[in-house]
Amino acid sequence: VHGAVHEQAAVDHDLRSDSIAAVPHQDTPAVADDEILDFPRGPAAGECLHTLFELADFSVDVGWRAAAETALHQHRAGLPAEAEPGQRARMLQRLLGDVTAVPLPLGTPTPLRLATLPLKRRIVEMEFHLPSHRVTAAALNSLLADAGLAMPTLGFRPLQGFLKGFVDLVFEHEGRWFVLDWKSNHLGRSARDYGAVSMQAAMAEHGYTLQALLYTVALDRLLRLRLPAYDPALHLGGAVYLFVRGLRPGWTEPGGAPCGMVLQRAPAALVRRLSGMLDGHEVSA
Repeated sequence: VHGAVHEQAAVDHDLRSDSIAAVPHQDTPAVADDEILDFPRGPAAGECLHTLFELADFSVDVGWRAAAETALHQHRAGLPAEAEPGQRARMLQRLLGDVTAVPLPLGTPTPLRLATLPLKRRIVEMEFHLPSHRVTAAALNSLLADAGLAMPTLGFRPLQGFLKGFVDLVFEHEGRWFVLDWKSNHLGRSARDYGAVSMQAAMAEHGYTLQALLYTVALDRLLRLRLPAYDPALHLGGAVYLFVRGLRPGWTEPGGAPCGMVLQRAPAALVRRLSGMLDGHEVSA
């Protein structure tokens, strides 16, 4: 993915973002001291937020402060000095409360609130390996274009080996399985900055559409091995991308959909085609 022509392709965990603090706008009302939009940016901040969601039990808030303090301690070397002791821990606890409270429309009979997702229905940081037999940039660009997925143009030497990755979260809801990726990108300070238009632009600009598709292929392969009577049409839910700084109660689109969320549901035929390409043979669209 780093072979994409676009300089900012495939940014993850804010790894290529400048490590700068958010600057309050002039002539704007004072914000709460636990506002996550004022949390630092940059690689260490992105990893800190990922660690927070990895450690926290969404359904039990008793341990959230400990999870926040552990995440901050693990990444303290990369974060600027804290102006007020304990402020960032409060930011992270509020973030957990906001993100886990928002109803997420997943195409299931009822939306999911992460606060109702127990540990037994979660797989955290699932490692996967996908074959890459003679995969070329031209073939992959063609597949993405045929599928109508916006992406920077990829350019890399033919791949021969394996692709290794980690999915932030795999979970089941109402009989469907999903992959979820936490995104810590700071896109602005208003609900509009985390609306559908901005989300889709960020997905395309950073190459997240391809990342989501690869994660879906990995999930599809896992379910084919582990789930009896697996049927992608019934069981494969898709890829959920949560831009967590903009996911909060009250921040919604005009139609009621939450800001800060993207659900990418790849057609089964597209998943089969990419899976076949990785195995070294072509599957018709």
